Amino acid sequence: MALMEKMKEYLEKSVEASKDAFSKAGDAVQDFGDKSVLKIEIKQINSRLNREYRSLGTQIYQLYSENHETEIAFSDARVSGILAEIGRLQEEISRRETVLNGSGQKSPDSPEKE
Repeated sequence: MALMEKMKEYLEKSVEASKDAFSKAGDAVQDFGDKSVLKIEIKQINSRLNREYRSLGTQIYQLYSENHETEIAFSDARVSGILAEIGRLQEEISRRETVLNGSGQKSPDSPEKE
């Protein structure tokens, strides 16, 4: 009877160890997947950011070449919207990088609490 009890105990411990290992593996896969999604999102936002930089350069060039404006204010309506979007995109990238680097535990899309 002692042999059967030892076998049963051994099998139970093996099952628990397997459950624990599978749980840890599942968590690792989930973490890898979450990080991959964040990296893809960062690349997509960077692409949009680069488009905004090009748009800003184009707008400034047009103001200079077509209107011969040598001074352009950042508050100028023709560039302020582009500048605001650049700032917003940079913030989005920063939030996602914070989460990716482990400094933030919440979703990058969750509202900030103050």
